Amino acid sequence: MSRSAPAARGFTLLEVLAAMAMVAVLAGSLYASLHIAFKARDSAMRSVELVRRCGVAVSLLKDDLQSAAGPNGLLAGPFIGSGATDGSGGQGDSLSFYAAAADVEADTGVGDIKKVEFLCEPSDDSSGNVLVRRLTANLLSPRTLEPRQETICRGVRAFTLRYFDGTSWYDNWDSTAQGDVLPKAAEVTIELNEPGASSRDGAGYRVSRVVLIPCGQAAEDAAPTGTSSSKAP
Repeated sequence: MSRSAPAARGFTLLEVLAAMAMVAVLAGSLYASLHIAFKARDSAMRSVELVRRCGVAVSLLKDDLQSAAGPNGLLAGPFIGSGATDGSGGQGDSLSFYAAAADVEADTGVGDIKKVEFLCEPSDDSSGNVLVRRLTANLLSPRTLEPRQETICRGVRAFTLRYFDGTSWYDNWDSTAQGDVLPKAAEVTIELNEPGASSRDGAGYRVSRVVLIPCGQAAEDAAPTGTSSSKAP
């Protein structure tokens, strides 16, 4: 007696719909988890980027200030720090002095002493100002040379400098009114905007460092020009 083969049984429409629903739920859960993870990563990267940018700018300022030369002599000039505000009301100080500064482009026959300038300039967008460093390398050139300019930091909300004469802190310093002496220390403060934020937004990052100047001396004969501030950094 012959037996008939069992009929092949497939999935019902209800089973297929149930399986598809389970896959959709799992895919949605995976997407939500990855979305949260990517947002956390981007936030961490933005925070690290702000810290890194501030660290590089402050480190370069520190190296130049610690290499500052006395304001008198052949390859020397005044140490002038001025307080200022930008168009949006933020602090954008400037500093000019002479130092044994490192140059991004080494020139044969050019000495180590250079004129160094730090200042803020407006950026092309609304992310804040740009902190720039200008170097004039060949101080013995018979003609006026254009300084080399490099961008130190973008998205700067405020760049503030204060100067210490051994007793008090001052917002400005002019060595020509100080008997040709340097401050004993300088306080550097940089505030940055969050990437993608405008200069008016509240989010940002701030770092402040006090830098000792080895060649600095206490001013004895005249008080620094500018507003005194006895507040410790």
